[in-house]
Amino acid sequence: MQTVSGVMAIMGFRFRKSIKLAPGVRLNVGKKGVGVSVGGKGARISSSSRGTTFSAGIPGSGLSYQKQLTSRSKTSRTNYQKILKEQQKLQEQEKAKEIVGMYETLIQSLTNLHERVSSPINWHEIASSNPPFDIHSEEGPTVKALKQKADQFSPSWRDKLFNRVEARKKAILADIELAKLEDEKIYKTWENDKRLAEKVLEHQKDAWQAVITKYAPFEEIEELGSKVRFEFEGLRAVVKLDILNRTVVPVNVLSLTKTGKLSERKMAKGKYLQLYQDYVCSCTLKIAREFFHLLPVDEVLIHVYDESLSEESKTYGCILSVFFPGNEFRHLDFTDIDCSETIEKFPHHMRFLKTKGFQFVEELNV
Repeated sequence: MQTVSGVMAIMGFRFRKSIKLAPGVRLNVGKKGVGVSVGGKGARISSSSRGTTFSAGIPGSGLSYQKQLTSRSKTSRTNYQKILKEQQKLQEQEKAKEIVGMYETLIQSLTNLHERVSSPINWHEIASSNPPFDIHSEEGPTVKALKQKADQFSPSWRDKLFNRVEARKKAILADIELAKLEDEKIYKTWENDKRLAEKVLEHQKDAWQAVITKYAPFEEIEELGSKVRFEFEGLRAVVKLDILNRTVVPVNVLSLTKTGKLSERKMAKGKYLQLYQDYVCSCTLKIAREFFHLLPVDEVLIHVYDESLSEESKTYGCILSVFFPGNEFRHLDFTDIDCSETIEKFPHHMRFLKTKGFQFVEELNV
């Protein structure tokens, strides 16, 4: 079936309807949407969801002209691309912010190593401590807790209905052997700690070495590439710190621009040298604090070794030597301190030039 104003094709279910709204103005309805066309036979402007089109022709000549004035799909693509660019920009800004945050955290961690130390151990208290329970006549805390849980078990109505109360209690107590083993571990740990404390207070050097091995207080320093070696001379700890990794201190500065972009520039030499001095001094103070916190030493003597900064000759030598008496060192507040100034309060050898950095010095002989 065909009419002047509409066409229907059963194959493919195509449909088009043109409705006259006013002279020269028609509403076009089709499967793909609704549009409006304005104009007569010579020239016409059509607008639809696909955009706006201008068409003109000379009747009877076969000549015509058509131009797409606007394109909805092109506009949509352009907007989508703008959104993608904005999202990408935001992602880059967030990534830049994260990188700068990590950089600032690194700088801070290098200069406050002395604040992250082991808690002081009271060996006298451990040596005189009582056992957690009498292992020969008393149940341990884990077994007691398990039995209390069984006694306080509150059965549900289903447990009562199906006579499962005793079975549920037995299920709780099924782990009683594991609980006994756990209590044996607790008792054994107390025994070992008490025995170690007694040896530490007797100044047995193998026990002191065992404490350092157990608590690994210099692990963070060594993860940064340095090496800590020590020995005991009476009640004194003599330590040698080999830096070995100058690159741990960044030579570049990372920051954010006003537009949120990542900026990287070379660090000024003076700033780098100052940062390196802070790092070395922070390591030194941390080592001393760890010995005073973990062992009953009276003194700590530390010698720090590193390469020279001279490009002409790569020599290796002592750059810092400092002596810390425990009766003075233990009373210091180490929060927000200047590490190099703190070291200068004690007998030391350190020669640091703002434009050249550490210079070699002799080890202290005290």
